[in-house]
Amino acid sequence: MIINTQLFNYRLIIGTLVIAIVILGSFSYFNYKTVKENQVFIEQEKYLVESELSEMISSYENLDVKSEYLAKQLEETKSKILIILDSVKQLKANVSLISKYRAQLKELRKENAQLLALTDNLEAENTSLKLQAKEVEEDLTNSKTYVSTLKTKNKTLVENNLDLKENLEKAKQLNITNIVAKGVKRVTSSSRIVNTKNFKKTNKFHVCFTLVNNEFLKKGDLDIYFQVLDSKMNVVADKGTINYGKTSLIYSAKETINYNNQDIDVCTLIDKGAESLTKGSYFISIFHQGKKLGGTTIYLK
Repeated sequence: MIINTQLFNYRLIIGTLVIAIVILGSFSYFNYKTVKENQVFIEQEKYLVESELSEMISSYENLDVKSEYLAKQLEETKSKILIILDSVKQLKANVSLISKYRAQLKELRKENAQLLALTDNLEAENTSLKLQAKEVEEDLTNSKTYVSTLKTKNKTLVENNLDLKENLEKAKQLNITNIVAKGVKRVTSSSRIVNTKNFKKTNKFHVCFTLVNNEFLKKGDLDIYFQVLDSKMNVVADKGTINYGKTSLIYSAKETINYNNQDIDVCTLIDKGAESLTKGSYFISIFHQGKKLGGTTIYLK
């Protein structure tokens, strides 16, 4: 059998080429599949980085920070995250960039954790301060209430004290009763008093009263002043003027009585003086230390 060597060589070459093409095709397919899988992985990593960055931004936006310094720090970190997020979105991702962004993301996580921890601490301190402020406010309110109560009690005590003082002053006042006044025609040698109601015959006024017992009064001499006014309010038998601070009294007679904290009956004769009396009413008042103790009226016809 005769073998054609040239034909055999062609077949060998063709077979070798076919095998090479198959091997090359298989390698290309495998390489394409690997590249495709890597691209999908990189896209997923890019998406994860974007999502995490977006969540970090959202977490900053939901924070209500009172501290001006901390708010500034959060705003700077937020701006930094936004710049990185824009870069991730705009650039075509590859393994090198993803690694770079992952590294930046790791640093941002640390910074974020520190800021959030600081925020929590500040919020806790703020809450504690609010509670303390509330307690202080309650204490202040209670103190104000207590002070107000004390003021009310003090006001009541002052009023009671004033009442007591006023009552004591009233209790220490001299009181008289049983005031009687009559016109006198003459006094006999036996000291008998002859009364009259005729103005022409009246030469004196006879005034009697009872000085009431008062244990709050100090024992000793008391100056009693009498004032007699006619119907025209002229002082009868003017004996002078006695002053008491801003007030003064024109009196018709004076009597000094030794007071011993017992009821004392007092009588005195008041000379009409050189004046001529007229028909009408006469008003007789009794004074001590500028205060009127009482009075009475008689009518001379």
